[in-house]
Amino acid sequence: MSFFRSLNDSSDDWAMDYLNNGVLPSNRNFMGIGALNNSDVLTAVSIVAGDVARFPILQIRDSDDSIVDENTVTYLLNKRSNDYSSAYSWKFAMMVNAILTGNSYTRIIRDPTTYGKDAGKAIELEFFPPSQVAINYRDRPGVKREYYYTFYPEDDRSPFDLEPEDVIHFKFFSSDGIVGRSPLLSLGDEINLQKSGVDTLGRFFKSGLKGSILKVNGAKLSKDARRKIRADFEYAQEGDSNGPIITDSTMDYQPLEVDTNVLNLINSNNWSTSQIAKAMRIPAYKLAINSPNQSVNQLAAGYISNDLPFYFKPIVSEFEMKLLTDKERHKYHFDFDTRKQTARPVTELVALVENSILTPNEVRAELGKKADDNTLEMNTYQSTLNTVSLALKDEYQKNNKAQPKGGDVNGTKNNTN
Repeated sequence: MSFFRSLNDSSDDWAMDYLNNGVLPSNRNFMGIGALNNSDVLTAVSIVAGDVARFPILQIRDSDDSIVDENTVTYLLNKRSNDYSSAYSWKFAMMVNAILTGNSYTRIIRDPTTYGKDAGKAIELEFFPPSQVAINYRDRPGVKREYYYTFYPEDDRSPFDLEPEDVIHFKFFSSDGIVGRSPLLSLGDEINLQKSGVDTLGRFFKSGLKGSILKVNGAKLSKDARRKIRADFEYAQEGDSNGPIITDSTMDYQPLEVDTNVLNLINSNNWSTSQIAKAMRIPAYKLAINSPNQSVNQLAAGYISNDLPFYFKPIVSEFEMKLLTDKERHKYHFDFDTRKQTARPVTELVALVENSILTPNEVRAELGKKADDNTLEMNTYQSTLNTVSLALKDEYQKNNKAQPKGGDVNGTKNNTN
């Protein structure tokens, strides 16, 4: 490699040349898009990104936890983010880049009008790869240091700057609250160890005749002679790896024995896989590692309730900061709708209704179903008397108490003479 380069070479070419030759440190084997060459990393990233992208995002009122009807913002987050991308694809791409590189960016295109209920509201979300975005700082004397984003589109648009309030920035681990850090940075040794094991297995199965000794009896061979005999022997056996090996009396062929225990150890070692699952906050069973003493349902429920919030909370916080006004932030919040996967068993919910703890509509909401507002009793607490509402039960008891006892007419006993 030469340290002098032609003026016609692109900056990417010479920089990559330095990386490939070890002049500059490179983590590209286990970070960025290159990390997807590892099947465990690919699977883990796909699981997390897919799970985050598939759950709907709800806008909820703080006062009564009721769900706001679909509006422009929730439409962008759940249906169609822009003219060429569905909301699922947009969220999936944002998650993949945030995990692989530590950061992912989206430009918020707002309604240019200054009047009306949608003035200044987000009307489109434009995704940009991390390679096309830079975070810069500006110093204002006597005022806090500020940062802003510079975008470098690949199309014919010129670079442009945006303030933080106009950029959705996913970052799940950050030491300064501005720039994110990829969890894959902590997995370099594990991924390299796994790769070394795979390479060892590959060399074993591809070695063929090279894993053997060919001894020429009664001869003292020079370096060139040994090289020629080896080449001739390999050429004679080329294409016949499963056929018989033919030698004469002057040659003694001995295949090398390989300790299969070493191969079994490499093949059964799942330590690196479990470390990848741990760093990515997913259950190990999703990467084909057995998890004893727990059922799949228990593991899945724990994953949604305990692990995915590590990704959910930063995302909804970012949406609240960038997609809601300050006035709206005091009234609403965003949340992922996981009710269909995390709802309590129906028998438990029925018991809560019968014991007047939840109303039927509250149970429907917990199951992810719309409320039935056409029936009055669906919004009232129920009792254990044939599961009728408390109001009907009170009315029944009141009417029953007012009725005269048997043998009485209008509260007066019958007189028989």
